[in-house]
Amino acid sequence: MNSRERFMLALEGKAVDRAPLAHVSALTTVELQQSTGCSMPGVHTNPEDLARLGAANHEILGFDAVSFIINYFNEPVALGCAVDWGSNRRLPMYMSHPWQTLDDVKKPADLLDRSPVKECLETIRIAKKKYGSDTAVLGKVMGPLSMVQVMQGVETVMLNMMDSPEVIQQMMEVAADILIECANAQFDAGADAVSLGEGGAGANMVSPPMHREFLLSVHKRMVEEIHGPLIIHICGDITPRIDLIMESGFKCFNFDWAVDIDTLRKATEGRLSIMGNINTTALLQGDPEEIEKEVFACLDGRVDIVSPGCAISPECPNANIRAMREGIDKWYQQKG
Repeated sequence: MNSRERFMLALEGKAVDRAPLAHVSALTTVELQQSTGCSMPGVHTNPEDLARLGAANHEILGFDAVSFIINYFNEPVALGCAVDWGSNRRLPMYMSHPWQTLDDVKKPADLLDRSPVKECLETIRIAKKKYGSDTAVLGKVMGPLSMVQVMQGVETVMLNMMDSPEVIQQMMEVAADILIECANAQFDAGADAVSLGEGGAGANMVSPPMHREFLLSVHKRMVEEIHGPLIIHICGDITPRIDLIMESGFKCFNFDWAVDIDTLRKATEGRLSIMGNINTTALLQGDPEEIEKEVFACLDGRVDIVSPGCAISPECPNANIRAMREGIDKWYQQKG
């Protein structure tokens, strides 16, 4: 099997020669930027450089599947959200909230031609052409609640979920329309799978009843209307909401280090592939031996795909990230 074949089978929960290594949340390092000559923040709007930097995750670090989009805020920026693009050591941050009332909430007709959405689509086209025969090319969009939080402000949204739930629901439906169009465009550009980053629905933000009220139906609609496999990421220990994630119909769940692997595997067996859950703090501050232990725990717990549990810091040393692939190889060697 090559990397792409391995990842696509594992995504379906099917047998593979070894578990693939993949990532969907933000992942690049200062070392990778230096070795490729492709650095943030410029790469976020430079398709050739962004594709080259993404490919280094496969060529240098051993990933089987690579998200070729680092930045999570492409859709909000295309809708007028101001952004601090960061630096080679710092990921972008949003700086304004354009959706203050329902009158502000619109899906523009020229969405796919707006920067940086159009640059992301071109990046995927380049990545598919240059690297896609061997490496799985992954796209990325925000989750609808996370997008509304960016567009209106986290505190405002959380208050409105209690005081004006119908407003948030309407905003989320428009956000979903926008994200569906962007995700389908990424599949048309050549993406093998697309991740949905719903970090704003993390364990400390949304309860199971809130998830059912605000997220379940809109996530179901996105799964139905997006023409390819979706991987959902939610931060923190969302064990009480695993059933809701499976009910939504996602192909795969990228889970955080705080989720117990055995509990998740038992709950999802045969219904949802699982991807995780190497601790990103260990990737930043630990050493390869610690990472190897975490990889062994993932494989002993029968994860389908080994992955960081969330976005990583660009300050992470390449040696720690590479240790994930080395740990996978060592585990299989020991198992014979």
